[in-house]
Amino acid sequence: MAQDYSRLVIVRWTAGLLAILSLLLWLNHAALSAMQMPAPLPVHTVLETVTIVIFTSVFIVCWNAFGGSRKKSSVILAVAFLCTAILGFMHAISFQGMPGFPDAEDMHKSLLFWLLSRSFIATTLLGLAMAPQDSEVSPLQAYFVLTAGLLATAGWMVMVFMFPHLLPLTYIEGEGQTSFKMACELGLIAINLFTAYRFNKQGAASSPTNELGGRLQIERAPLFLAAILLAISEVYFAIYVNGNDVFVAVGHVFQLLAAIAIYRGMVAVNIHTPYATLAETSQNLARSAEELSIERERLSRMIDTAIDGIITIDETQSIILVNPAAAAMFGHDVQYLMGASLNTVLPERHRQVHGRHVKEFGETGATRRKMGSNFEDFYVTGVKANGEEFPIEASISSQIENGRRFYTVIFRDITERKVAKEKMALYHDELTQLSATLQSIREEERKHIARELHDDLGQLLAALRMDLSLLQRDSILTGKTQQTINSMDQLLLTSITTLRRIATDLRPRALDEGGLYFALQTLQKDFSIRHGIACDLEANEEQLALDDARSTAIFRIVQESLTNVVRHAAATEVQIVFERNATMLSFSIADNGKGIEAEEMRKSRSFGLVGMRERVKAMHGEFLVDSQPGEGTRLKINLPLRYVNN
Repeated sequence: MAQDYSRLVIVRWTAGLLAILSLLLWLNHAALSAMQMPAPLPVHTVLETVTIVIFTSVFIVCWNAFGGSRKKSSVILAVAFLCTAILGFMHAISFQGMPGFPDAEDMHKSLLFWLLSRSFIATTLLGLAMAPQDSEVSPLQAYFVLTAGLLATAGWMVMVFMFPHLLPLTYIEGEGQTSFKMACELGLIAINLFTAYRFNKQGAASSPTNELGGRLQIERAPLFLAAILLAISEVYFAIYVNGNDVFVAVGHVFQLLAAIAIYRGMVAVNIHTPYATLAETSQNLARSAEELSIERERLSRMIDTAIDGIITIDETQSIILVNPAAAAMFGHDVQYLMGASLNTVLPERHRQVHGRHVKEFGETGATRRKMGSNFEDFYVTGVKANGEEFPIEASISSQIENGRRFYTVIFRDITERKVAKEKMALYHDELTQLSATLQSIREEERKHIARELHDDLGQLLAALRMDLSLLQRDSILTGKTQQTINSMDQLLLTSITTLRRIATDLRPRALDEGGLYFALQTLQKDFSIRHGIACDLEANEEQLALDDARSTAIFRIVQESLTNVVRHAAATEVQIVFERNATMLSFSIADNGKGIEAEEMRKSRSFGLVGMRERVKAMHGEFLVDSQPGEGTRLKINLPLRYVNN
């Protein structure tokens, strides 16, 4: 960084000295303008030719330095310098006359080519100084820009050669350069000075050497000097009177120095940069190789110490890597499995299917997939050396190296987990059966108690009331005795009503005598009367023509739901809706209450919801709860008919 800044300081001093030298020459303008070059054409041609060669070199580097991969900036620079070289060549061959053309017209044409070439180089350097955003371009786009630049240059050449009178005059024989030519020179001076300012500012703010668009290496300091030299050369080209004037040669010298600075700032840097970084690249490669070796050793240790099995196979299903954990699971040695077929560790009945699945996995282009995550996925099964099979949970990944596809499987033995899950499933089935049995026993006991209460105790109370009615008719009873008997009659009536309500809660007679539909109608009316909550039932008798067990379960679900509404919901409306089609019986119980919090539904003591869920599960149905705080609760039950009617 310090070295680059020192180079910029040296370039600034050089530019300053050249400016002072130019100032001294301008102060002696009168004496120098009288000097004439003895051979102006050869001097002009040599200096211009060297400049053209340098600009052509810049084009070659910008165009070919990166092969087929180019940036927008490198393409624009290449085309701009090529067009500049072509226009400079046209200026050189038309200077001071060409065979077959009048001399006066030739000087005008030469200066037109001159202004065009200087404008190209000035605007190109200005574009570099502005450091625009860059992007990748395709080969087709690059050649399109090149073709467009060459066509535009050819168009200017045709215009200058064939129709020079349509363009503003740049030179008048005997009078010299026109005001148009002078104005163009002043504009180029201003552009070059602004470009020099930009390069100087960028060089002072950061490293003078950087990459253009992340590819083309440039040095700001030489380009800053080139812009200054071009501005000085434009001054000399603006003040000369005729082609023999010594200021023409001085201007060309400054122009040549500017071309050399551009070459140094762009071409030389890109030629020498690869060699300058070769040693660093070699060191980086050596360091990368060492780091790669360390990474491989670390990875090898991780694979060897992993408790999960790891196997890598190639496209032929041959094992090319196996860790000790995998070998131990299959009961083999690592050396035995290396190079063996994957079929060695697969049951014979699964080998063909497994091979096809692996091949299809590789053809899909996927890089990884989980396999054998379900215990029912029996194709992921391993076989030990003694022939014993065991379940595997595994994940498979694929990668392509040197055109060959490899598959890596990481797996574990889930025998214990499978046994534990099977035991849990068995326990769960047993608990479900126990729950269903208890529900059935409880329902039978309720039915028995309800019948005993209704048939025995109910009849006794009814008979007692009848006897009491006969006693009330006795005329010999006193008023006080009559009052006592009336009180007893009222108590008997209340007892009978209570007994009937208890018996109905235990087992509604409508469920046995009229079926589920009439039992639900009775429940709906009694609920509305007893609790003052509007309850609407949407169903018909045909929908609810079910067997006794299912009818009882559905009645108990609706009954428990209404009980929960009274206890917890604080609702004013309840709607019960039944729907039935060819395959499904569905019903819902919805209220407009305060809803249920998620934490409340997860409580272990929410026996009402648990009981309803168990009843639905026993009928192979689906139980859903939709509740939002403040928006009520909706229970949705779906029962498949193939189980409902069994």
